Order: sequence, then C-alpha cells, then structure tokens
Amino acid sequence: MANFASRKPTSDAASDRLSREIAEITAIYSRLYRDRHLQIILFEGSNPVWSAPSITEQDITIAPHILNGDYIGTVQVPGPHPAAPVLTVTISIPRNPSQGELDHPEPIWQPNRRLARLFAVSPLAYEQIRHIVEMRRKKASAKHIRPSLWCGRGAPDFVPQRQPVPGKRPAIIVGVHWLEVGGAEKLAFDSIQWAVEAGLRVFVVASVAAFQRLQHKLPQTEDVTFIRLDRYLPHSHWPRFLQKLVEDENVILVHNHHCVPLYDALPQLRLHTPWVTVIDSTHIIEYANGGYPRISGVWSNFIDHHHVISGELVRYMRDTFGVLGKVHLGRMRDRAQQTGDLPPPNMSAGKKALHVTFIGRLSFQKRPIVVVETFRALDAWARKNGIALTGTLVGEGPFQRGVEALLNRYGLADRVERVAATSDVPALLKRSDILILPSNNEGLALVCYEAVEHGCIPISTDVGSQSEIVPEGLLVPLASMACVRETVRVVDRLWRDEAFLAAQHAALNACHHRLAADPTAEEVISGLYRQTLARIEAEDEALGALPPHGEGGSAPRTNAHHDIEA
Repeated sequence: MANFASRKPTSDAASDRLSREIAEITAIYSRLYRDRHLQIILFEGSNPVWSAPSITEQDITIAPHILNGDYIGTVQVPGPHPAAPVLTVTISIPRNPSQGELDHPEPIWQPNRRLARLFAVSPLAYEQIRHIVEMRRKKASAKHIRPSLWCGRGAPDFVPQRQPVPGKRPAIIVGVHWLEVGGAEKLAFDSIQWAVEAGLRVFVVASVAAFQRLQHKLPQTEDVTFIRLDRYLPHSHWPRFLQKLVEDENVILVHNHHCVPLYDALPQLRLHTPWVTVIDSTHIIEYANGGYPRISGVWSNFIDHHHVISGELVRYMRDTFGVLGKVHLGRMRDRAQQTGDLPPPNMSAGKKALHVTFIGRLSFQKRPIVVVETFRALDAWARKNGIALTGTLVGEGPFQRGVEALLNRYGLADRVERVAATSDVPALLKRSDILILPSNNEGLALVCYEAVEHGCIPISTDVGSQSEIVPEGLLVPLASMACVRETVRVVDRLWRDEAFLAAQHAALNACHHRLAADPTAEEVISGLYRQTLARIEAEDEALGALPPHGEGGSAPRTNAHHDIEA
C-alpha cells in the first residue's frame, strides 16, 4: 500500500522510474525483514547514486521535519501476520544524474593546492614529489599487515546442515567493487558468464554506490540478477541480507572480486551457512595498505580458494600469510590465443614513422601526467632524428582535462590523438609500434597481453608483476623523471640497434610461452564452479532432494535482464 504526496506531479517516465525504485527497495527490505511490517518513507534525493537509508526497528512518530519539501510518500508492506512489529525505513530516491556526471563520475583532478605553482612550472617535478610521497606510503604500509583472523568451524553437532531449496537451482553470489571499467571488473564479468555456462543462477552485488555504467554488459538472461545493495542498503546490514539470500535461493558459492562488505559478511555466512564455498580473486598489491591481497590474506581462514592472476601474488600469500594449498594461479588469458609464437614486431630499426600508444584509465595509478611528459620527450627525440612520430592516448578519467591541457600546452594535440576507452583497441595495437605504461603500480596489465599479441612492443615501469610479461630490457624505473628519460633511451635503442630489437622480441616471445604454460583464469574458476556444483548435486541426489526435471536443469535463455528479484 502506497501513500504519495499528491502535490508532486510526475510524468509517465518519472512515475515508471519511481515504481522501479520502490520495487527494488521493497524487495531488499522484505527479504531482510520478512517477519516485520515495513513502513518505507520516501524522499526526493539530492545524490545521484546513494539513497541514504536509515533503519529504525520500530514504528516512529511522524515529526514535522519528516513531511518536508522532499517528502514523496509512504509505502506500507504488510507483515506475515497482523501483530507483526513495525520496522521503519526512511530512504531517498536518488535523482537522475546529469550528462556531465555520467561522463565524469569522479571529481576532476586538480594539482595539490600547495604545489600548484610547481606544477605550473614543471609538471614532471610535481610528479616526482608525488612519487616520493607514494614510496613513503609504501614503506609505512607494513603496519597494516597482520595475521589471518581465526575461524573456528565448531563441533560437528553444532554445525548447521544445508537444506536444499525445492525448485531452486543452485546459485552463486558474485561481489564486485563496482560495474565500471577496470581489470578486476573484466574478470568479474567473465566469471559471471562462466557461472551461467556452468548452470548456476547468479546474484551480483556491488560494494561502491556508483552509476554502474557497465551494468548492461551483464549476461542478458533471467539467470543473472543485479541486486542494488550498493544503492539501498548500508554495509552494516549486508551480512544478514546475504545470509537470507543464501538460504532463500540455494546459494552454494560466493565469489568475491574486490568487494569489502562481502568480506565483512563472511563470519555471518560461516556461522549460519558453512556449506557455502567461498572464492576470491585478487590482482594488485597496493602501496598504501596492501589493498585487496592484504584483505584476502587477513580473511584467508574464512575462504576456501584464493584465485590470483600472477606469480607475485602466489608468493605474497605464501610469504606474508603462510597460505599454501588453496592459492590458485589463473592467468587472465584466453587459451585459444596462446598457441604459437608472437607475430613479428610492428617496429623495425631505422623506421621513419613511429606510432606510440597509451591505453589506460586516466587515474593516478596510470600516471597520465608522466604519459604526456613521455610523449613530449619522445616528440623532441623524434624531431632530432627526423622521425615522423604520432601517438594515441586511449582512456577517460579524472585526469582527462589535465591531460588535454598539457597536450595543448606542449603543442602535441595535433600529433597525439585522444580517443575513448570504447575504441577498437586491437586495431590500434596492430598499427602501433610502442605501447608505453609508466604506471605507478600494476597487478599484471591486461593491455600488455593484447599488445604483444598484435606486434606492439610494451615499455613498462618495473612494478607489480610486470616483469612476468615484460623482459628486463623493456622495463624502466618507477621514479617519474627517470621513467621518462629511460623510456626515451629504450625507444632510441630499439630504433638504432636491430640486434637489440630482435633480442627484446625473442624475450617477449619467451615470456609469452612461459605464461601460456600456466592455467588460465577460466580453467581455474570454471573448474571450481563445476567441482562445487557436482558435489552439491551428488549430495542432493543422495538425499533424494533433486528438483523435478525442468526445474533443476538450465533455465531457457531470454533477453530479459532483472535488476532485482522481487
């Protein structure tokens, strides 16, 4: 039952949007508080992504401030019986975002106010100071390391047993940081597809309230449900909601891709639903506090399988947390693309026209200011040597305006093209000679895999796991000024020294074959999914609990995508 403020006229589109938002809100809170009568008080929100919910576990007296100018109306959801206690939720409907907010969802980067003068004189000197500060943070990060949390599993007589849910095929919860552009997000999307192919229903949750601009890339099937906890439920209430989701929907797996509240929910799940197999995937050790690999190590006793993308992370989990036996290396590569040798390099010694490319999100991790400074230094080198140098800079992010301003300031805008992240990257790499990656940090850059497979030579900072794919002769120092200087030196040597160019291509080829010998992420993750599913089906069959034919098999594919299951 809904009671809306009649003074607020709405268009059909606005009314439909409001109905969808209410349906999502009531679905979440009805699952979480199924024994309550829900009173949901709705307001117009000023935030485009977050609903600022407040939960009071009782009826409330309506004070004048509640019926303010933003009040929309009240929805009553009856409880299971007339005497059900009332629970009140006050919640705002996020407003529609502007186009500018959609184009630039993060704050536009500006130089540090105290160092703005230095940036105006020398952007590279400014970057050098940022590098020094970052290295101090890295040195101090050891204080964040601590042993893994204990996880007592309890005596057998006290451990809850799984109860199959009639008519519900097994399901998985996939937790993500957000549905925006990123390497971790790409693996999450792939994992969701692999789960569907394995015959699982999938529930997706995101940690960060965001526009979730890549939501449309979720598999378009009724087997995939995106529950907007990021928008409507405080993190402190996630554990109980996820427990109920597991119990209601026959969830047998949880896969965490950088979702902090899903880690925080593990004690609740281990206590009430200990049969659930928990997997996580991690990519990059952050300088400030270790990042998600550190979080993963701290929670390791609550996790059954750690999937990692690099040998560096295998060693990190072993040496820092003593985790052995359940760490699985799975490279983010397609097995079908790993056969044979790499194609010959697009670059040749003495070539009179070179194309240099950068591909990455314009955030501090990728150091876009250093990217522009590298283009500037390469342009000066090319002019000195009579080379026609052009470039392409692919990506968007908070540094976008700063990058464009610097390209104009250095007179490079006519030779360095700016293109969107949605551009045809394989086609670009096929016509590029050099890929520059002056990153502040990396896990193992996916774009390096793509570059070498298309004949483009990557020159990268020696960070993270980059040495697993980029040979020593193509690695450059992290310090900003040295990074620019050494990148130019390496390009110069590749251009002048045919033997050096051939040696680097051979070394890239050797790296390519070493990586191809490792399992892929798909092989590891799909294997864990199917192994768990087979075990559960065997247990259910032994109990005589398999659903009738037609309910337990794969559901038919449709084009309908459900944002929430009511």
